[in-house]
Amino acid sequence: MRILSAYFFTVAAFAFAGNSTALAADIQITQQDTATPSIIDITGPIESGNAERFYELSQRTEKAIVFLQSPGGLVGEGLSIAAEIGQRGFTTIVAPGAECHSICAVIWVSGGSRRMDSTSIIGVHAAYRNKAMEDGTSQKSESGVANADIGSFLTHVGLSREAIRYFTTAGANQVLPITPAIAQRLDIDTAVTDGGQIIMPEERPTPRRIALQSVTYFELSGDCAPLLDLDAAFLQQQGSQRLKLGHELFGGELFANLVPEMNNRVNSEKVSLPLKDWCIGAAKDLYQAGMSVGIVGPSYDCNKATTRTERTICGSFELWLEDRALGSIYSVLRTASNGEERTTLTEKQRSWISQRDLCGHDVACILDRYRAWFLDLSLIAVTAN
Repeated sequence: MRILSAYFFTVAAFAFAGNSTALAADIQITQQDTATPSIIDITGPIESGNAERFYELSQRTEKAIVFLQSPGGLVGEGLSIAAEIGQRGFTTIVAPGAECHSICAVIWVSGGSRRMDSTSIIGVHAAYRNKAMEDGTSQKSESGVANADIGSFLTHVGLSREAIRYFTTAGANQVLPITPAIAQRLDIDTAVTDGGQIIMPEERPTPRRIALQSVTYFELSGDCAPLLDLDAAFLQQQGSQRLKLGHELFGGELFANLVPEMNNRVNSEKVSLPLKDWCIGAAKDLYQAGMSVGIVGPSYDCNKATTRTERTICGSFELWLEDRALGSIYSVLRTASNGEERTTLTEKQRSWISQRDLCGHDVACILDRYRAWFLDLSLIAVTAN
C-alpha cells in the first residue's frame, strides 16, 4: 500500500469511538460520467483495511462526493482516508439523519467542501485506547499520541485552535456535538441543508471570515485605494460594518481576539507580495465572497466599449482591477512628465492598447498584457525617481 500523503499515520491501535471488534465499514463507489462526481459511501466502523479499500476506489475517479455514516473507529485508518480526501479535494457529506462520530467527523471535516443537514448527528471526543485489565475487562485510556496526530492533521486541514481543542478534549465517554451553529462558531465552513433549502458557507459567515474581511477592508482603504481608484471612506465603512456584525453574532470576547490575529495574517501576506498583487487579490477575495468594494467596472465607461477586448474587460472583475491599477500608475507618470517625455509615454500607451486589443476575448492574454505593461511603467517610475 502506498503512502496516501504526508499524513499517513501508524496509530491503528488507537480507537476514536465505537466497538473496535465490529465489522469493518462497507465502502462502495458509484461511478458517474467524467463530468459528474462519483459517489463513495462509507458505512460502518472504520477498521483495519478500510484505508486501503478507500484508496483503491478513489483512484477510479477524479471527482467524488463521500457520504459518511459511521460511529468512528481506528485513528490510523481514519486519518489515512481523511488525508486522501483532503489531497484529492473530495466533497464530504453527512446526510439527513445520518450519524458520524469521532474519527468519522475528522474524515468529514477533511473535505475540500463539506455538507451537513440540520438533522445530521456529528459528534467528537478525544482518541483513546482500550487497556486490558487483570479481571479480563477493558478500560478506556486517552491516547496523547493519537490526539497529537489528530491535532496535527486538523491544523493541516486549516481548522482553528478552538476547533482542534473541541475535537480532542472531551473524554472517551463524552461526545461533543457539531451542529450547524457550532460548526459556524468553530470556523468550520460547511453548506447546510434544512428542509430542502441549501445554505452555502458564504451565507453562514464564521468568526474568522468576518474578522479577516473587516481587516481586509481597512487595509484596502490605505495604499490600495489610490492604486485601484477605490473610495477609501466606503471601504472603511464596510470594514466597520463587518466588525459590528462579528461582535453581534459571536460576542466581543470571542471576536475581539480574532481581529489582531487576522491583522497579523494580512500584514504578513502584504509584505510577502508586491502591493498591486496583494491589493488585487484582497479585493477579489471580498468580491468572490459577495462583498462590495464599491466599483462597477474598469477605469473607463463600459457603455462606450467598442472593441472585443474592451467588452471582455468589462465582464471580468479581475480585469477591472488590473485596468484601474494601470490607469493609476499611467496617470501619475503622465502628470509628472512634460514635453517629449509625455509625448513618448503617450505613444507607448497607445501602442500598448493596440497590442492589448489583439487579445480579443482571451482573458489570459489580456491579463499578461496588463501585468507586463504595469511592470514596465513601474520600472519607468523607479528610474524617474
